[in-house]
Amino acid sequence: MTTDATTTTNEEEEVYDDTPSFIDMNSAVEVGDAAGGDDEMEQDDLMADDAKIASDVDAMEHADHRLQQPIIDQSKATFTTHSDAIYAISSHYNPTTHVLSIASGGGDDRAFLHHLSSTSSAGTSTAQTKNSIPLMHSHTDSISTVSFNTPYITSDVSGTLQQNLLCVGSYDGSIVLYDAEFGGLVKVLEGPSDVEWCCFHPKGGTVLLAGSISDGTIWMYHIPSSQCLQVFVGHEQGVTAGAFTPDGKWVVSVGQDGTLRVWAPKTGMSRHVFRLMDGGGGEEEGQGAGLTCLAVGGGQDGQLAIAGGEDGNAYVVHISGRSWLRHCLTLKKTLVMLR
Repeated sequence: MTTDATTTTNEEEEVYDDTPSFIDMNSAVEVGDAAGGDDEMEQDDLMADDAKIASDVDAMEHADHRLQQPIIDQSKATFTTHSDAIYAISSHYNPTTHVLSIASGGGDDRAFLHHLSSTSSAGTSTAQTKNSIPLMHSHTDSISTVSFNTPYITSDVSGTLQQNLLCVGSYDGSIVLYDAEFGGLVKVLEGPSDVEWCCFHPKGGTVLLAGSISDGTIWMYHIPSSQCLQVFVGHEQGVTAGAFTPDGKWVVSVGQDGTLRVWAPKTGMSRHVFRLMDGGGGEEEGQGAGLTCLAVGGGQDGQLAIAGGEDGNAYVVHISGRSWLRHCLTLKKTLVMLR
């Protein structure tokens, strides 16, 4: 692996075992409601049910009136390029040029790059200009993910700024890279049979991750050389989401098998396996729910990750500390914030 193949080669070597550590779901700390008597809780539930029924009846009486109210479009700009549902969207704002770049992909098997800019001068109102660029690669299935490397690009060893790229992934298995400003086709990468998500390395934006539902693998590419650096294998079912940690040292992924896994990018080996849910998600009868979404970078040390499951729970994991807690989201609407 070359020096610029990944931004982690100059980092101090990490020490990890060949066999990943498994953190069992019984070791979780469950965050629930304050303790109280069962009778009091049942009484409160009955009163709450009565109040909800009364509220629903009142809402139904006024439903027709609300439906007759005109829908007010409060958006600043509208792009009407897609002919089917939009499944993926990503954006980046350039404060220097005052241009908002938006990438979108949908069920019409097409992807677009949109630009929205605004100009204003003293004593005049703000004027907006917008344009949409259809991205040229011909897909045979829905666009599942789009991502910019713009927030992460830096200069290489020669002082040249890395290329500003947009990645488009599709359920047809294609991973297509475009120029993020003009929409020109840069290259197409060979990868898994389908692409569920993609993301760039936060240190330079020249390394790309892509995850698959059908074969449960994660692929890591060095974009300048078009080489596949690693294929991470271990999820028992599809990989639904993934990301680099903010320092770029680890890869974190979640899947339909109910696990959150931490990987070493340089070796492709699994460091930890957090088995957050019993069983795994899937269409077969008898399978449990899986994990569907992931966010990283929480906490003062940036080592907290949160994953959401089909069981309605959110799971918070400390990547380095190998500990996790489960926050139950059941009957009440709860907001979990990572500081």
